[in-house]
Amino acid sequence: MKQIKKILIALLAVITFTACETYGDYETEYSVIYPLCGEWVVNVYDASGQAIKEKVTCNTYNTSDNATDKMWIKMGAAANNYGILSKVNCNVAAKDFGGENIQNLVDSQDGATSASTVSVTNGKVTLNGYDTPTGHKADAIEFTMTNSKYPGETLTIKGFRKTGWAGEDY
Repeated sequence: MKQIKKILIALLAVITFTACETYGDYETEYSVIYPLCGEWVVNVYDASGQAIKEKVTCNTYNTSDNATDKMWIKMGAAANNYGILSKVNCNVAAKDFGGENIQNLVDSQDGATSASTVSVTNGKVTLNGYDTPTGHKADAIEFTMTNSKYPGETLTIKGFRKTGWAGEDY
């Protein structure tokens, strides 16, 4: 019986020391337009500052050709006055973006052209510029949008980069 205990202790020691192997940190790869790209939790406000929709997912991401001066914005659906799927100009160094009278492909039938347009102005990302509901800091996004389907209506979109923290998983 003592022999089995010695073997088990030796085996446990071997497992302990082999299980403690450490690896270096993986290098994080970012898109060419980072920190502009990401998944955002935003609120949509009308011209008077009244929230018309809260906790909407907005995605910003790079183009298929990895252009450093263009990015996609996707939010909502064609049935929403805040629905957008458009490629806008961006400046990574200044952390801003926008464009005038850009095709809004959220309304597209063929995925390549659309009769409706959007204008995105005053778009900016502020690093650590938002205090999340659970008390953490996150990157902030803000932009103003007009849609040709809703003439005269200006919407302001404000929010933060999705953190994944409990209580913020909208």
